[in-house]
Amino acid sequence: MPIAELRVFEWRGTGRTEQVIPRPPLKAVIAAVRALDGAAHNDIYLYPKAGSLHCYLCVGGGAGRYLLTGVLPGDRFPTLVDPARPEVPKEALRVGGQEGLYPRNWIHPLAIALKAAEAFWSTGEFGGAGLTWCDP
Repeated sequence: MPIAELRVFEWRGTGRTEQVIPRPPLKAVIAAVRALDGAAHNDIYLYPKAGSLHCYLCVGGGAGRYLLTGVLPGDRFPTLVDPARPEVPKEALRVGGQEGLYPRNWIHPLAIALKAAEAFWSTGEFGGAGLTWCDP
């Protein structure tokens, strides 16, 4: 299992608390994704290396609507897209404690969010599982 840390945030206004789960089992990752509610619980992060901020997957949003994006070295920001859906109109989604407008094809249902999180948990990489990642 390549994931060293799962970080789960709870937001209260602009303040947040953070729970760090070292070497999380897949069951914990799935539970964390399912617990996202698009309100107080609107982002979790998977890190392949403990303490490293240079590579991670963020699953944001919740309540059936999820944004999956991340960071790679070299200022690369892979984002899961659905090439079969249009980008517009943009949709509002709360991620990282803030509401933002995101291209429609960046927002996914729970089944896709779980599939992407499990693939990242298994490999520590973006790609695979028949999913399309772009680097906007």
